Amino acid sequence: MVGGIPSIGVIDVLDILLVAFIIYWVLLFIRGTRAVQMLFGLLILMAMYVVAKRAGMVTFQWLVGNFLENLLVVLVVVFHSEIRRGLARIGQWRLIGRRGSAPDPDVIDQVAQSAFLLAGERTGAILVLEREMGLEELVEHGRKLDALFSHELAASIFATSSPVHDGAVVIRQNRIAAAGVILPIPAESIRTRGMGTRHRAAFGVASETDAVAVVVSEETGNVTVFSNRAANRAETAQQLRDMLGQLFRNEEAPRERG
Repeated sequence: MVGGIPSIGVIDVLDILLVAFIIYWVLLFIRGTRAVQMLFGLLILMAMYVVAKRAGMVTFQWLVGNFLENLLVVLVVVFHSEIRRGLARIGQWRLIGRRGSAPDPDVIDQVAQSAFLLAGERTGAILVLEREMGLEELVEHGRKLDALFSHELAASIFATSSPVHDGAVVIRQNRIAAAGVILPIPAESIRTRGMGTRHRAAFGVASETDAVAVVVSEETGNVTVFSNRAANRAETAQQLRDMLGQLFRNEEAPRERG
């Protein structure tokens, strides 16, 4: 302590920066979700408790005080999906190396070509490409195939006469792990408002996991890529190929063949 002012060491600076980073990461993580509104609701409730305590409102203070005493339990219940997703994202961090989960360039090429061939036929489809985070929970509820991806197989799966055409196809590395996978549809939010069922389901799996979902609209024939709570429309097979190549850090994705 110098002149009554406590000295600040390197550890103190690191401590402050770490807390600031965690707060920033949490705010960035919940941005655009229902968690933002619920967090504001909790802050308003806490502000009302302070006002009630100062004003001497005993009954209201007792009611809200008992609620806030169990704040940790309340946070776990209210933000359970966000906590689960956040812990899963933290579990993905690796100091050394990454698991080889990216499809081969040829498979990315097949996926891109297949998506636009299905779009041209106005055949709705969801292609979910697994990345670092495993999708076994989804796969086990679909029809397991373990077959090399090809447009012919995808076309037969998503044909309206197919019993599994309404579900999604999960692609693990170079193979179709399962077809007819029913994806959980998230609650409506600002980002999902106006989306159809397929797009909402794809947005949900791309929000809860690090998977990439390619959606072919049955109504418009548009092709949309969902990843990390973001949606980007692909205008051509080449653009889709480039987008998937970038997401899988595969800069040498093959160019569209003439």
